[in-house]
Amino acid sequence: MNQDSISFDLGCNFDYKLFDFVDEYDKKHAITSFFGKLKFDGLPGGRTASIIPDFTLDQLADYVKECKKRDITFNYLINPLSMDQNEIDPVVGKQIRDFIHQMYDLGIRAFTLNSPILIKYVKREFKDVFVTLGLYAYPTTIQHIEYWRNWGVDEITLDHGFNRKFDLLRKVLTQYKDTDLHLRVIANNLCLRECPFRLAHGCFVGHSDPELFSMDYSLVNCAYKKVTHPAAILTAEFIRPEDVHYYRELAEETGNKHFSIKLIDRTRTTDFLHRVVKSYMEESYDGNLLDIVNWPQAKTIATRPDQSKEGLQAGADAPAASAPMGAGAPPMGMPPMGAGGPPMGMPAGGPPPWVMEGRPPRPGEPEEWAKKNGITAPPAGMPPMGAGAPPMGMPPMGAGGPPMGMPAGGPPPWVMEGRPPRPGEPEEWAKKNGITAPPAGMPVGGPPPGVPKMRWMDKLKPEAMMNYGRTMHLPKMYVDNKKLDGFLEHFINNNNCASSLCVNDILEDGQTAPNACAHCSNWAKKVISYDEAEIEQWKGLCSGVLQSIEDGSIYRY
Repeated sequence: MNQDSISFDLGCNFDYKLFDFVDEYDKKHAITSFFGKLKFDGLPGGRTASIIPDFTLDQLADYVKECKKRDITFNYLINPLSMDQNEIDPVVGKQIRDFIHQMYDLGIRAFTLNSPILIKYVKREFKDVFVTLGLYAYPTTIQHIEYWRNWGVDEITLDHGFNRKFDLLRKVLTQYKDTDLHLRVIANNLCLRECPFRLAHGCFVGHSDPELFSMDYSLVNCAYKKVTHPAAILTAEFIRPEDVHYYRELAEETGNKHFSIKLIDRTRTTDFLHRVVKSYMEESYDGNLLDIVNWPQAKTIATRPDQSKEGLQAGADAPAASAPMGAGAPPMGMPPMGAGGPPMGMPAGGPPPWVMEGRPPRPGEPEEWAKKNGITAPPAGMPPMGAGAPPMGMPPMGAGGPPMGMPAGGPPPWVMEGRPPRPGEPEEWAKKNGITAPPAGMPVGGPPPGVPKMRWMDKLKPEAMMNYGRTMHLPKMYVDNKKLDGFLEHFINNNNCASSLCVNDILEDGQTAPNACAHCSNWAKKVISYDEAEIEQWKGLCSGVLQSIEDGSIYRY
């Protein structure tokens, strides 16, 4: 039984360790709901499908049973911006309705929906199902909320703007305090304030393929804007763990007993979700704010949890050497094809941070990392502990050349196209390019099964794919969370964001406006630190990637 005056919903990557975190940190039993969806359910959602952890129907059924044992509701997501008219398709529409019935038979009694058609269907078909309206419906006013309440939804996910419009949030909580309508805000998303591209981005991810990922222009552009103008990080309407009490007090002040806070993200690693649960339940986090919010770092994207209830495992044994030309085996130190574990000797969190970020290690960092992860020797194929050099066959840090043994034209065509090599093709390719052995650490049989491939891979330039991947290794930025104490009071007391323009976010240097606000910009100077040279290097890479997507130069015509 929830002993708090508000509740929390947690994004679920299907790791059973999440239950352990709830047991350890949620002393008030305030986490009352997990939310998530299957990777291969044939339905769009609110996240890029290819990075969703893979889970089977049988595994989902077991997970839902575990939730029920703990009095936790599992909320299934069918929450894209658009269903692409599939609800009214004579074939696909029936498949969607059949799937909802299948989820109901598994024991699921809550769905997050945005489609008006599906909302009406579910509420009429199932008398005991709770329907949450997702963020992509973008309810921004009380009028929007009332429309959706009359439509039959039980809960509404409020637009991010409500997080800092305390006068409006107070009015909404007061208006619906004596109704059964539940209202919730999202704590740790990091979308641009009043982002003009949110509809385009929502439409993009809603049409993603679970087996193919596309270059996410909006995601890269969003990161570029925040790195270029760090104040934009603070203008994002996040809720710090230390500021949860303001929202609890508002719910208590208005007498609203159906207010919740959503904690994301279901596409993230278990380590990330551990930090989120711990910090928001303890209402304190001493560290980098970017480590508990939806900051697009490649190292925090979830991998597939092991099928056992013990959660993520250390990984499978690896072969001793690279595969011969044309073979499908993985490189030295990599797990067998289809295995979800890390390379032999590599902790579940992945490579060391200095390897992920393409920089030399800081003094003492290698020893600290090794001790934390129980490492006494470097993983197979990795450089010695603390060495700044890259693994064998990889170009030096910052160098743009291909791996040793790789021709300038990039990987073999069967790798690029995600298929097995044709008979004799590896030998022909090797002869043409003067290759007598496979590139160091490079699998020549194509990506392992289950690893998402890039859309239009056969048309993309190799360097375009590599550069896009590098943009996801963002420059190191440190937002001192504890130094943000007092930051939110401006919004509680002034409530003027709706009529303001942000200095150094929307307004560039030298621009002026009568309604300019420098609150976030001034705080950014005090709480955000970074290496300017590293920032400039990443911005150069990122601007090139954005332009190449815009003009189509990512493709080989």
